[in-house]
Amino acid sequence: MRFSTNSLHPYLIFLPGAFAIPTDFSVETSHVKRDVVPEITPRQLGTSQQSFPAMVNALEVMQSEFWGGSNWPLGIDWTEAVFNQIEWAALNSIARYGGTSAAGTVNQYYSQLLNFYNGEDVTAIMNEKYDDMQWVVLEWLEAIKFLTLYENTPQNQNSIAEFAHRARSFWDAASQGWNTTLCGGGMVWTWTLLPYKNAITNELYVSSSIGMYLYSPADNIGSPPVPAHDPKYLNAAVEAYKWLSTIGLTNSQGLYVDGFHIAGYQNASDPGTGNCDQRDEDVYTYNQGVVLSGLRGLWDATGEEFYLDDGHTLVSNVIAATGWISSTEQNSTWSGLGSNGTLQDVCDVTNSCSQDGQNFKGVFFSHFTSFCEPLAVGQAEGIIFKGTIAQAQAHQAKCDSYKDWVQHNAQAAYRTRNTTGVYGGNWNVPATDAACASPPQQPAGSSDYRNKGIPSNWTLPGLAPPAVSNVGLIGTGPSCPPNTTDPNTLGRGRTPETQSGGLAVMMALVQAEESS
Repeated sequence: MRFSTNSLHPYLIFLPGAFAIPTDFSVETSHVKRDVVPEITPRQLGTSQQSFPAMVNALEVMQSEFWGGSNWPLGIDWTEAVFNQIEWAALNSIARYGGTSAAGTVNQYYSQLLNFYNGEDVTAIMNEKYDDMQWVVLEWLEAIKFLTLYENTPQNQNSIAEFAHRARSFWDAASQGWNTTLCGGGMVWTWTLLPYKNAITNELYVSSSIGMYLYSPADNIGSPPVPAHDPKYLNAAVEAYKWLSTIGLTNSQGLYVDGFHIAGYQNASDPGTGNCDQRDEDVYTYNQGVVLSGLRGLWDATGEEFYLDDGHTLVSNVIAATGWISSTEQNSTWSGLGSNGTLQDVCDVTNSCSQDGQNFKGVFFSHFTSFCEPLAVGQAEGIIFKGTIAQAQAHQAKCDSYKDWVQHNAQAAYRTRNTTGVYGGNWNVPATDAACASPPQQPAGSSDYRNKGIPSNWTLPGLAPPAVSNVGLIGTGPSCPPNTTDPNTLGRGRTPETQSGGLAVMMALVQAEESS
């Protein structure tokens, strides 16, 4: 069992100077196809000797198949931000667990991720929804965390300053969505539709705010300057989680539903009830994930145990909702977020996920992995709270108890790879035919707007519904031919979103094995 005494970050291990990143950030690695790892079978994914190379291969295939030199051309703004965050985290994992062979892999992909700083369409995202803005905050905070692994070279410090300024700029813009005039608090999803206070936007506000408090250095590029560890970020995270956890956004299974509209709302002068009283009952995997990194950050900042307790309760609820009972017993019927112990969104079952929907499971496992990092222990110093050995052991014991479930999902995801190593998004392949013939339904009161598009009655009075400008954003509808040998060729098929999801679950498995 591993604990950390690092005062900057509870799980970073500083590497020797010889492993520092080159200062020539303009070097492009060639798009050479990587070999898949046929010697590893899904059943072998239970030891770090097998899971680690499978994780590295998932990253290699993501870049060889989908990277375009400065971005991921098949992605859309928010999914690209998630790819970037997950890949920075993957480099962190490779550096920590890869031993002497890690440097070459890290240096190769580091230069590519650096190029995305200029390849990202920040102008477009700044005019998008408040949740979209906050994925940008999280991706560049992840990059800052990674850079703390290396020497504080002038080039690294310049990059950190630029990353911090971008994160700060997008946090500032997103924070304008928070208001207390409706529902007593909470952030609206967008200003272009009827007010909708949804789980993901507010979970992102928790996670982005606490991340800014813990990891962003002083920003002297913007005006006015912002100091490191500005308490306004901590206060925002605390307030946002208090609202999120008390407004009534969880269902009878203890899972987050999607959000609230306000009954009778017409405009600011005629706000109807002014309360969050029309609930959308959609249950998505990513709504269970993002808040986990926020809860972990709140523990790291405050040492308040209820944040960890809430996180572990949510993880347990998610696992139960996949039909998982034990490694030898799973429920074969739909249980809320999957069946047979495998995490799924409803759209996965009928191969009808939109580009948004295909990205959801990767988001979940990325934030789950952050939550289950070992706790920092030792003397009180720095910004990260240092817990007791007993607290660290209790947290680790709970995270260790999830390992079999994580392994089960990693094996399921690994089985979906095609001949070039690209992961599919429907991980529960053995159940596809039966489930697709009689698919689960989102509960009554659901719109499934993430896969079907924005309903016309969500628009502000007198305005037309916004156009969907991204090809492939909307799901294809049920796709259930009988006796499908490879359901992951149906619908949108294998995409960078599904590959990123495979990378994320492999990262979760590697950490579970290394930390236990």
